Amino acid sequence: MALSRYVLTSTVTTVPDTLATPVAGEPGTGGAAGFGNAATVSPATAGKYGLFPQTFLIGTAIVLDPAPLNGLYAALGGAANLRPYGQGQDDRGGAALAN
Repeated sequence: MALSRYVLTSTVTTVPDTLATPVAGEPGTGGAAGFGNAATVSPATAGKYGLFPQTFLIGTAIVLDPAPLNGLYAALGGAANLRPYGQGQDDRGGAALAN
């Protein structure tokens, strides 16, 4: 795993994966029928990510692994919505200088 820092160039909302079909527990070992679990059918498939929609705002710095083809990098749109973090550009702290 090679983590890299990126900055979002646009606001992105991820599409959630589909939950797996609930399965009843074995007698004496699990919950009642219908409780199931919170697993997804196939984690991070086809640009989907997580169990609910998540919005990432423009300008947010994020650390992630760009290697997995179906990970968060792909769900955020890859290079179309992310640019490499620039040391001295993205950490200069200019948010309150105009007050």
